[in-house]
Formats: sequence, C-alpha cells, structure tokens
Amino acid sequence: MDQLINRQVLFDSFEGKATSLQRKLIEQWLEDADNRNYYYRCLDEWERSRPQLWIDQQRAQQQYDAFLTGETKRKTRALTDPETEVQTGARIRKVIIGSLAAALALLVLGFVFRAQFLYKTYESSNAHLTSILLSDSTEVTLNSNSILRVPRFGFGRNVRQVWLDGEAEFKVTHTRDNLRFEVLMGDGYRIEVLGTEFNAFSRARGKRVFLTKGKVKLNLPEGKPVYLAPGNYFTTEHKGSFKVVMPAEPLAITAWKERTFYFEDTRLTEVVEQISERFAVRIRIMDSGLGDRTIGGIYQARDADALLETLSAMFEMEIIRTSDEIELRIPQKQDL
Repeated sequence: MDQLINRQVLFDSFEGKATSLQRKLIEQWLEDADNRNYYYRCLDEWERSRPQLWIDQQRAQQQYDAFLTGETKRKTRALTDPETEVQTGARIRKVIIGSLAAALALLVLGFVFRAQFLYKTYESSNAHLTSILLSDSTEVTLNSNSILRVPRFGFGRNVRQVWLDGEAEFKVTHTRDNLRFEVLMGDGYRIEVLGTEFNAFSRARGKRVFLTKGKVKLNLPEGKPVYLAPGNYFTTEHKGSFKVVMPAEPLAITAWKERTFYFEDTRLTEVVEQISERFAVRIRIMDSGLGDRTIGGIYQARDADALLETLSAMFEMEIIRTSDEIELRIPQKQDL
C-alpha cells in the first residue's frame, strides 16, 4: 500500500482531487503511526507552498513606475483588466478550497483516532482468559472473546468508568474518596459500585450480572435502577424485561473461570450459544426438536470439537462441518 500512497497522491487529496478509492486507501494507510507523521509533513509542505495571499511584485513595480511618470490612466485599465481579476479570483478560491479540505481532513483524522488515543483496549483471544490490573488496583478477568476499554491516562476525578463487550469478573477496589466505579455494557445498561466483586455479561443474547460480594446498583435503559445483594443474579429477557433470582448453583455462572462448562437441565440451544461465544465458531441446529433437548453435568474442553463430539455421542446427532459453520442434525434413517 505504501507504494500507492505518495506525496502527489496526498497533495491531490488536500486539493480535493483524490478519487474515492484513493481516499479509502489513505484512510487505511493512516492507521500506521509512521504514515501519519509523513502525512502531516506533506500537509505542512502543501500549505507553505500555497499562501492565501499572492503578491505579484513585478506588476506592483510597474504600477508604481506608471504613477511616477503620469501613466496612471493606462495602468489603471491594466489593474481593472477583467481577465486579470478572473485569474486572481480563481487562484484565491482554489487556495481557500484547498485549505478548507485540509482542515476538514484534520478534523476527520482527529475524530477517527480519538478513541485510540484516549482509551486502551484489552482483548481476550479465542479460548483464552486475560487478567488485567487497572490503575486503581481493580482486578479484572476477561472471558474468551471479550473486550474491555479503559481510559489510557487513568481515571478522572469524578468516576472510574470502563466499557465491557463480552464477559468479565470484576474485583473492584474501594478508594479512600469513595469514587464510584462504573461498567458500561451498552444499550443503556450501567453497573455502579464502590468496591465489590461481581460477574458481568454483555453479549448479543442479553445482559447478566451476578453479585458475589458487596452491593451493586444497576441502571437500566428505562425505569428505576435495580439494587443487587450478594447471590443475586440479574438477567434480561425478551422486549426489555428482566428478572432477579438466587441461583441454586452459582458455579453454572462462574465455571468459565476454570475453563469449564456447567450445565443443569440446559437446552441444547443455550449450550450451542455458550460454545459459540467461547470458541468463536458458528453453529446451527438444523432440527427444531434437537434444540429442545437438555443436558446436565460439568465438562472441560479446550476447543469446540472436543465438546461437540461429546454432545454428538449423547444426543446421537451428526456433526457436519462446512467452510464457515458447523451443522448439528438428527441422522436420517436409511431404509433396509
């Protein structure tokens, strides 16, 4: 890509002459820090070579000489020559448009890279856990395929705020000044604590919070906040509804920290969702009746294939792998 982006291409971009393809390539090219430095050097060079005020020294000297010799009438006509005015006006407009385009490009770049500059992102890879120690000594354990975003330069004076996409266990440190700690889970859900331990889940299939120690204030998209006591388990349901229960076996919620699956009369559809989230695989149940079957027990698996083979033997189902997904189906009976 570096061969496609050169000084002339950048100059064309500043002047608004770049094609849509070139603008897209420049945007991707700017993801590299060294390329951004070169971009700003070219921008500085381009601006210096195109001043907004252009002075024609030779013409000014001729006008002054004409004034001294009394030829002001002829020179005045030269000053008001329509062709000269058109050329000067076009040049000024071109410089103004180019400057505006350059300013707009800087604004866009600032907006695009703002999040990368102000926030640090932690990601846990497929089938792996990630341990994080935040600047306030709060401990976070990320489940597989989860993302945590935190302020790059430390928390502010009013709140300690992080963003979660996935699942994580938080052991929040209680500060001397009682600074609240918030976990933003998207869709208007926000956990608010001072110092406590809890498990938070925020994925496409819903929001869940399990409190193990202390207390939690959970702000909802609508309505009054929900306050959780130790052992409370908050889960969202369809159309924005939710429920708070005391699970009989909390291990079913926290088993992921031991890299295990805990099932208790769990429908195969939910089992498949858990496998997909942990191992980043796409699984489809091809027979509706198969998805309603339930399973119980504790299973440890380092990859999706091992657990699927176990399920295949239990449910007597076929596993069919295609280029982009795994299909589960009931075997077709063959007539003798």
